Amino acid sequence: QRIGIARALALDPEFVVLDEPVSALDVSIQSQVLNLLADLREKQGLTYMFISHNLDVVGYFADRVAVMYLGKVVETGPVDQVFTRPQHPYTIALLSAVPKIEAHDTADRLILEGEIPSPINPPSGCRFRTRCWLREQLGNPERCATEEPLLAASPRALDVAVACHFPLEDG
Repeated sequence: QRIGIARALALDPEFVVLDEPVSALDVSIQSQVLNLLADLREKQGLTYMFISHNLDVVGYFADRVAVMYLGKVVETGPVDQVFTRPQHPYTIALLSAVPKIEAHDTADRLILEGEIPSPINPPSGCRFRTRCWLREQLGNPERCATEEPLLAASPRALDVAVACHFPLEDG
């Protein structure tokens, strides 16, 4: 990983794309690589696009986050806002799946049900609707099936955008 980082930085870039840069590493090595990247960001004024499935690493390393579902951004904003007050049902489910320190703390974990759509042939309207518990609670509004929600500024949180017809207030 360090060699890959060195190769990328040899070109003196301003912007670096990091695709799962610590995914296959031991936790102690992950920490070293993340600290190296943070130091380089500060010293060289770098901007990173950090792609990861590890939400703990994203929360530690990133300033902003974009949550994607089937190739579409469903929520974006400052990490602290999105991770503490998510508004899109998928973001809420994703964050609920992160293991907690307390082994018995599973009360808030959401288990998604419904058909997992094909990324090649996604459903009409909202791509998440086939697995969305909120849609069920709202009585299956037709809008979710016919109209794709656009990523728009949230009226509930500064600098957050969400792609949902019915974003949640208190995530």
